[in-house]
Amino acid sequence: MQKKYRIKKSTEIEKVMKRGRSRANSYFIIYKCINKEIANPRLAVSVGKKVGKAFERNKVKRYIRNITIEHLNEINPDYDYFVIARKGVKELDYAECKYQLEQLYKKIGMIPKS
Repeated sequence: MQKKYRIKKSTEIEKVMKRGRSRANSYFIIYKCINKEIANPRLAVSVGKKVGKAFERNKVKRYIRNITIEHLNEINPDYDYFVIARKGVKELDYAECKYQLEQLYKKIGMIPKS
């Protein structure tokens, strides 16, 4: 994922969590906060140690980023997003992870409902 689409600073992530709205399912939590200063959507991803070992966490992060990149042209550019993976996500294969994340993206208004 290109740098212009990432949130890296912890202060910006905290801002998204404090000011934004959130939606969740049993595998993910997504926070959404308006940011009209930047002309493109930005994303931060967090996968905690409860999910598993480093290779499992990295795999989940890759899944989240790839799914988001697939929908990049549909995402509203006025928002910053913060995705948190929950404990049970490591058991999902790519297709199920994609389905669960897309449903949550639609629920929070990140991508249009079809």
